[in-house]
Amino acid sequence: MFSNFNHVGFNITKNKLQLVEVVKESSKYCLENVDEHIFNEEFDFNVEEIKIISILQTAINSISNRIALKSKNISFSLPLSEFQVFEIPYEKSLSSSGLEEHIKWEFSILFPMLNASDYLIRTLRLTSVENENRILVVGLLNKTVNELLSFSLKNNFTLKFIDTAHFSSDSNISLSENKKNLSIYIENDFCSINSYLGMELHAAKKIEIINNNALVNSISEFWESLNIAYDSIYLASTLESDELKINLEHRIKNTI
Repeated sequence: MFSNFNHVGFNITKNKLQLVEVVKESSKYCLENVDEHIFNEEFDFNVEEIKIISILQTAINSISNRIALKSKNISFSLPLSEFQVFEIPYEKSLSSSGLEEHIKWEFSILFPMLNASDYLIRTLRLTSVENENRILVVGLLNKTVNELLSFSLKNNFTLKFIDTAHFSSDSNISLSENKKNLSIYIENDFCSINSYLGMELHAAKKIEIINNNALVNSISEFWESLNIAYDSIYLASTLESDELKINLEHRIKNTI
């Protein structure tokens, strides 16, 4: 039975599509389905729309042959590589249009080879400990958004969210008002770090991975710049990360 409360999430990596479905039964949310489909070739959002939708359609058809989905609401989590992510300060006195222009200007400085108009841009106000006014800016190509929307409509899904794999992963962290948490997410060529003060995001950074030593240095520099005593530190990775975890714990002198 379909319900407006049921929800299916697709996590797309370069090698596979992972599916998790949650349904509401008798006023409780239950895990209904967990499955995955391995792609025949590496998934690449840079190819034409017809090929992307074809690959996703093959994946959902394969999964649907094994399980019956009960959801019409759908969300996607995508690799870090698909997003442009950066923090900027801003003046509270700026109007909405003024802030939009400020973001586009910062975007052009940080990514001179890219055009901000090609991106769907969303912002999140970061909580502050020193009355700073900062926002996190996240950009995803309009092309990618439109492709996922087309796929959703073709399959009678209602598209709810598109997010980074890191923010989706962080939904498993139990945030509380009096706790400080640091979350590190690693996949392929990128690493993402999220700092939470209580229930709110305080700082975030996306790092391109050159090698393990450089990554440990970048994470520890970010850690030191925040100067926060965290209650918990979390590390999630799609890669083998035991050595990195040991080196990072030694560097920051904290347990992960």
